[in-house]
This record gives sequence, structure tokens and C-alpha cells, in this order.
Amino acid sequence: MMVVFAAASIGLLQWRLAAIYARPTAVALAAPASPPSRQEDAKLFARALAAGLLRPETDGRIMVAPADLPLRQTYAREHPELLAPHSGAVDWLAGAWNEDSQRLHRMLHFSATGRYVRQQVEDFNAHQLLAAIRWRSDSGLTGRWRANWGGAALALAVTLPPSIDRFLAETPGNWQPWQWVTRWPAVEGRPPVRFRLTPARPVQTGEPLELLLVGAAPAVEGATVVASEPLCAGGSSCAEPEAVAHRLTLEWRAGASELTVSGLPLPAMAFPEFSAQEVSPIRREGGRLLWRGEPGEAGVLWRPRPVGPLSVWPADSAVEAVPPADRSGSAGERA
Repeated sequence: MMVVFAAASIGLLQWRLAAIYARPTAVALAAPASPPSRQEDAKLFARALAAGLLRPETDGRIMVAPADLPLRQTYAREHPELLAPHSGAVDWLAGAWNEDSQRLHRMLHFSATGRYVRQQVEDFNAHQLLAAIRWRSDSGLTGRWRANWGGAALALAVTLPPSIDRFLAETPGNWQPWQWVTRWPAVEGRPPVRFRLTPARPVQTGEPLELLLVGAAPAVEGATVVASEPLCAGGSSCAEPEAVAHRLTLEWRAGASELTVSGLPLPAMAFPEFSAQEVSPIRREGGRLLWRGEPGEAGVLWRPRPVGPLSVWPADSAVEAVPPADRSGSAGERA
């Protein structure tokens, strides 16, 4: 009986999802004569932001409304007594939800333009955080670094981008190359990134080593922290709230076979030159989110408009065309 009930419940859920996401026959049968224009990408990006289906986060990333949001909305209306707050998560049930927002959500998740916009948001998010580490050991100790973030393995490169490396003064000494996180996966929240060093040989108790960590709030396992110096851009000492890096003097602990250094990744906005060199068409300039067109096209600026009824395809009151020639940008307050 339980098997039959479960099968019936799954079937009902699939039926309701199909009904919610059903596309008009004309859309399903009609093949587009040409690929969507980049202006359509820009308009969808701007309107999804205005409708709250794309939401900027304080760390610089952009959250995308889940594909099953219509089902969540239906369930919330029918069973409000079963809703419970999810600490730390985006509340996608807050805000307007009407025919216009449903149509816009459908475009965002079930159209070629929407797929392209979501791909560009994903690429934008993958470069909105920064973390890197380098080390040296006077004894000539070598080892291998790995890193993970929120349970996901991270790819490391051995050099920082020049736009970031210029912000950190070169420290004299026999330093190993930087280990820099090249791309960030889609992880909810901003947990610490964990760098793990496996030494090539057994270490001696009290054996010293030094680290430079690009990141905030460092924590160390496997070694004792003898000294910690917060560093500002340029490599000079500064107060902790302004620090973008930390210089750590450590001593290996007895029996340690691995060193783990954790730290919060920094928003890319901490390094304006890095943000300015992003390859995604999405930009942040002067406190605004900007969609740049391809070379020769006009870009589209998004500015927040007053809260009110959402109109999905009206005149472009929230969109401003700009020339794409100047691709420089600066960090600023977010919309």
C-alpha cells in the first residue's frame, strides 16, 4: 500500500510540474528564424533583476530563482502552516508573484535567452570571490596543496592574476608559488575555504614555516600560530577590518601529517582591477549592475526602479543603453 501511495504521489508531483511549466503550443512548434539577439539577453537580465528573480548578494554574486519556484509558491499558498524559515537561505517566497513574474520566470528557465543569461550569471559568480595562499620553509620542505569549499573541490593555479599580484608587494625570501582558486562553484552562503598542505616528508615538532593568505579570518590546524600580521593591498600592515591578506608565522605540531589553513574568501570588489578584467558581459560599475553587449553593440545598464506592479515587456524604463567601448569598471556600492 505504501508503494502504491508513493508512486501516486510522485505521479501527481510530476503532473503538477508539467502543468506549471507547460509551454504554449506555438512556442513548442515554432522554430526561431535566427538566434536571440544580445539585446534580448540584456533586457531579460535587467527585468529579472527588477523582479527579484536575480538577486545580488553582499559578496558580489548573483542568486538565481530556483526552477521549481512556481511549485514552491503553490505549495506555500496551499499549506502555509507547514512553512518554516530556512536560516541563511534566500527567501524566494518573498516578493510579488503574479502572471508577469511567472512568465518572466518561465523565460529565465525555459528559453534559449534565459539559458544564456543563467550561464553568464554562473560564469560571473565563479569569479566574484578571491582566495590564495603561498608559503616558505627555511628547511627546504616541499609539499602539495589541495583546497575545498563547502565540500566541493577547488581548482588551484600557481600564479595570481597580474591585476591582483600588483596589489601585494613582493615579499623577499624563498617563497613557493601562489596557489590561487581559479573558479568558484555554486555553493550557498560563503563558508571558509580550506587549503590543505601535505608535506613531502615527515615534519619535526616546532619546525617553522611562513604563510601568506589572501582571505579573511584565518584559522590553522596542524601547526601553532606564532604570529599573525594583517596586510592591506600593497603588503603594508594594517588593522584587521581593512586587511585583504595575512602573514602567518607557524610551527608544526607534534605528529602533524597535514596542515589546514582556513579563511573566508574575499569579494572580488576588494581588488577593483580584477573586477574590471572580467570576461563575462555582466559588470558592476558605480553601484550598478551592467550588461555589456558584444563589441559594436550597446550595453544595457540596470538601475533599481521603484517597487510596484511588475510589467514584463513594457517600454524599457529600467534599461539604459550605453556604448561598450570603455570596458573599465570600478568597485562601488551595489544596487
